[in-house]
Amino acid sequence: MNILFLISNYGGNGVGGHFHSLNQISQQVANDNEVKVISIGSKASPVITSNSHFHSHIQTSKGFKGISKVNSELKKVALTFKPDVVHCFDTESLNKVLLLPALFHLPIVLNKCGGRNPIGADYQHADGIVVFSVENLDWFASNSRYNQKNIFLIPNRVQKLTVLKEDQRQEQKVTNSINFLRISRLGGAYEKTLGDTFNLLTDLKSSFKVNLFVVGKVQDKARFEALERKGSQIGVEISYITDERAYKASDFIYLADFAIGTGRSFMEAASLGIPTLAPVANASVPILVTKNNFQHFLKFNFSERTILPQELVFESETFLKEVLADRTLYMQVQQQTLELFQNYFGTDLIASKYQEVYHHVTSSKNTRWSLVKKNYKYLLKYLILKRS
Repeated sequence: MNILFLISNYGGNGVGGHFHSLNQISQQVANDNEVKVISIGSKASPVITSNSHFHSHIQTSKGFKGISKVNSELKKVALTFKPDVVHCFDTESLNKVLLLPALFHLPIVLNKCGGRNPIGADYQHADGIVVFSVENLDWFASNSRYNQKNIFLIPNRVQKLTVLKEDQRQEQKVTNSINFLRISRLGGAYEKTLGDTFNLLTDLKSSFKVNLFVVGKVQDKARFEALERKGSQIGVEISYITDERAYKASDFIYLADFAIGTGRSFMEAASLGIPTLAPVANASVPILVTKNNFQHFLKFNFSERTILPQELVFESETFLKEVLADRTLYMQVQQQTLELFQNYFGTDLIASKYQEVYHHVTSSKNTRWSLVKKNYKYLLKYLILKRS
């Protein structure tokens, strides 16, 4: 099949998790299909433009103004590439494509790339919807507005990282210390996770020598500076990497003896078997993820919404200190983490799973008008209010 991937970027830096997910998923899908990737919006994503199947970026505004230009550009692509499926990686690109005459006859797949469940009784509609988390799958399964045959759970989206060679490393681990690493946007989302990390290191420092590397782009300077001030009070060495190198934050994974991860950052660390902690809504410290508590984290896509039974919180906090003190136990957790990654997040199974989705939508008899009707309130917001 010929698969046309679309993603939008209006004003952001274009390096969020769903850009990386599209990047890796499209490359795996290309093993069995012809693939082109097009981005739409005010700014191209450096992640997407580096994709070997990247075709072009269509510079355009939101709302009705941009539709004519996007249609004209995609019409040229449709005439030569002749896509069988349009695969949208955000609702902004879905809003655009729903009304494009150039692609009006084609089935649409939409990825909901994690995040909270939709607020209210409805979400946008497509011929096939792929979700990353059990939390989102359960929401669609309980919603009578959706045909359950059109909803697919595919958490796999992360390729095993390649560790930076030693002669390319600009930062070094702290010797004779346990090195923790947190990769995240800073001064915006995930502030709880970094605050909880400070709490954890405060607790550990009396028994272990620990330090922290924090890597990420600053979203809000004032909020980031407030986090820095909080971190400076815990009596643990903290190094921040926030310059242009943070655009490829995973390059610094070699610094980690332990990682603190949410979503993709959790999965990338796990791909190397690095014991990884994740936030929990009902705990004040991040929790080491093991086979005993994994399913709870998986349900919420390793987000700050994860809830653990209280007995598992206590058990996990105790177990982390045992792992810190016992090298053999640490190596066992490494192997367990790698196995969890291979089973749930690795890219080996992506091609076959998405092929099932594409066969489903191309064999169904849905019409574009039915999708337009189901999405009418979102389209009205997009066209009139110029927001998704």
